[in-house]
Amino acid sequence: MQLTNYLREKYVYLLVLALFALVAVVLFLFQSGRMDVEAAKVYMQALTSLATLALLYFAYFNVASKREEDIARLELAVRPIFIWEVESSESHAFLSYKAQKHPIYDLRLIMKLDGEFLKIEERHLDVEEANPAAARKTDITSFAAKALASGKSSLLEIEFAYHSEVGGRYEFRFTKEATKKPKGFLFQHRKIVFAKYPWRKDAVRFDD
Repeated sequence: MQLTNYLREKYVYLLVLALFALVAVVLFLFQSGRMDVEAAKVYMQALTSLATLALLYFAYFNVASKREEDIARLELAVRPIFIWEVESSESHAFLSYKAQKHPIYDLRLIMKLDGEFLKIEERHLDVEEANPAAARKTDITSFAAKALASGKSSLLEIEFAYHSEVGGRYEFRFTKEATKKPKGFLFQHRKIVFAKYPWRKDAVRFDD
């Protein structure tokens, strides 16, 4: 595995070395009289084109990697922390959430439970440390009660997406087991399923 990763990082250098070796072979064949001038020209032009393409791709790859590093560095400097919890108190169910460290923009939160659907949107969520009133606590009793009959259990899905101050988009998906008790609800076993960060091209999936 380590050898494979090493070769992936150094493949451009290996390709250039291989091209130099082929050039040396062409020159040797030409000098020894086993290749005429026209054939040598064709081979040299082809090898020069391949070397140029390899170097251009290498330059593009380096620029793309540098851009990803810059985005990650910028985002990490202003990365907001989204804190949330679904809980029960007496006969009610609540969704609590807040932003820490840095504000959140264009928040969209979707909850799905046994066919029921709840959507919450906020244009701007201020940092709780600076503004304690920015912390939210939403009563979701009606939503949970419609989805669950007494004694019934189902899987609650929570999806949310938001932007940072510099425009990076974050996406997450969680699940939590929900049960309707004779009085109130029980929410337990939080599990992260999916995460998407602005500095990563591909999402991170958390499989069993």
